[in-house]
Amino acid sequence: MKIEVPRERLLAVIGVQQEIVETHAALNDVMNVVANAAARLTAADAAVVELHEGDEMVYRAGAGAATGHVGLRLDSHRSLSGLCVRLNRTLRADDCELDERVDKEACRRVGARSMLVTPLRFRGDPLGALKVYSSRVAAFDEVSAETLQLLVGLIAASMQRAREYEGLTQRVLQDGLTGLANRDHVEAAMEAKIAGQKPFALAFLDLNGFKRINDEEGHACGDRVLKVIARRLSASVRDCDIAARFGGDEFVVLLDGVAAPEDAHDQVHRVLQHISEPIADRGRTLRISAAAGVAVYPDDAASPSSLISVADSRMYEGKRTTEV
Repeated sequence: MKIEVPRERLLAVIGVQQEIVETHAALNDVMNVVANAAARLTAADAAVVELHEGDEMVYRAGAGAATGHVGLRLDSHRSLSGLCVRLNRTLRADDCELDERVDKEACRRVGARSMLVTPLRFRGDPLGALKVYSSRVAAFDEVSAETLQLLVGLIAASMQRAREYEGLTQRVLQDGLTGLANRDHVEAAMEAKIAGQKPFALAFLDLNGFKRINDEEGHACGDRVLKVIARRLSASVRDCDIAARFGGDEFVVLLDGVAAPEDAHDQVHRVLQHISEPIADRGRTLRISAAAGVAVYPDDAASPSSLISVADSRMYEGKRTTEV
């Protein structure tokens, strides 16, 4: 039997579609729009977008009472949302205390006494589920179920596009060999900090001895060395900093919140020490070091290109001094 959805609710769903169109392509933004709309249109205490990740259903966006539970992980084989994804159909639990299909412990934790869940799929592939729940028994009816199905019909493709967009953005801003940030990423980060007048320092690093290794041991060995350097670089900086490869054997570190040159030099010195440790490569020991130059915003320059130029020049000046 086909359920008639009230006209005002259909218009509200159309409004959600327009909101999604106008939302930035980031996946989290799309999921938050959906969660808020689902809670609002079904009069639920909470709504959740769960993504299917391996053997788990993960709360990735929440509205209402679910906001504080984002990040919660459920066993997909013990939860109603996991079952709805496997069966590819909307499921309802009128009393979670009596329904054997639900994870009762998780329901008690989030305050769900009744729930309604419908699968999110795109081109046949399961993405996750959209779930609403209430602290009341039997809070949802067939109109609520039809409303959720209309919502997922609108947003599944948007979610997939958002995922693809995020993957593309990551590839565009990432060095293909090492996985570090690339020049575009660093310059965009600098522009954002300059716009907010936030202090930072930039260290420009160039490897010593890399050309010899590349020439004598081969490019495959050189690539392995660059990956080791990248891992050491990432491990040597704080979570708030950005380590990047500009190409070849040139690397950059953006030191967030560092305004004093001496503080920047102290941090860079620790990075250089870590980089210079011997590298074990297929039964042989390779030795490499690095030279660095530092520029501080806003004292040394006020644009990304100028800061890079200053740090690069100081790096080469330091190299010449060392060679002399």
